[in-house]
Amino acid sequence: MPLEEFLETLADSSTEAPAGEFVELSDLLPAELGVFARTWFGIDVEHQRWIVTSMVELSEQNPELDFNAIFKMCLKDDDETVLEKAMEGLWESEDRAIVPSLIQVLNSDKSINVRSSAAVALGKFSELVQDGKLLLKDGEAIHDSLMSVLDDDEADVEIRRRCLEAIAPFNTADIQKLVSRAYEGEDLLLKSSSIFAMGRTGELSWLPVLIKELQNPEPSIRYETANACGELAEEDAVPHLVSLLDDEDYQVQLAGVYALGKIGGPLAKKVLVHCVKEGDAVLEDAARNELENIEFLEDPMAFTSDV
Repeated sequence: MPLEEFLETLADSSTEAPAGEFVELSDLLPAELGVFARTWFGIDVEHQRWIVTSMVELSEQNPELDFNAIFKMCLKDDDETVLEKAMEGLWESEDRAIVPSLIQVLNSDKSINVRSSAAVALGKFSELVQDGKLLLKDGEAIHDSLMSVLDDDEADVEIRRRCLEAIAPFNTADIQKLVSRAYEGEDLLLKSSSIFAMGRTGELSWLPVLIKELQNPEPSIRYETANACGELAEEDAVPHLVSLLDDEDYQVQLAGVYALGKIGGPLAKKVLVHCVKEGDAVLEDAARNELENIEFLEDPMAFTSDV
């Protein structure tokens, strides 16, 4: 179906365009995006929300579909639902062109949820900066925008904690102080985010703190701590993660399995093999997947899945 013909169908809010026809919106060229935009701005908001939600779901089901051109355009949308869905759709994008839009959303007067989502999205680009995949000026812009929120004591705690998580990969002395302050404070959500941030810093000096927090009575803290240990990928954490596989909280058990898979090494593999043999169905599948990942990373050329 030609693009113009599909857009006529798409613009009709009384009907839902067939999912299979959305392929017409994949990999749009600039001129085609212009044609789409002229139609888009004439569609009522509720129907726009359905369209962008459908594109996000379809792209998750079929990675070959690429609606990024439309998602990028929607980063400028006034409707917060459309905007949030656009950020969700761009989750795997490493295109530096979206960084200014995310910073603009973070610094806007939009809702807490929207601004928090922008901070989370910027966190991925913080990691890309450390990997040398972005320009220095991009890193400076991301760092400064996140830090400006963290320096604002009146900023909402949800936005501040997401900014703390997002800025952690920069791992400066100032960031370590912010992480320590959040960890030592009374707010459970900030403490949870500080532990998440510890893992993202890559700073091994946080490991003793994390090992201690694996025994925290609060399940959400144990969960975040397991994930942080996985991010640090230090084998010294493995013996302390083993107890999580019998945790009373199922999500904590799974986090322990994933952490062991990220860390790898002989002991982690031994524990995961035991989990495959003795765990319930879900834990068994999770452990098997992690063993396969470990084996692939150890020797990609020789990898065969026979766990």
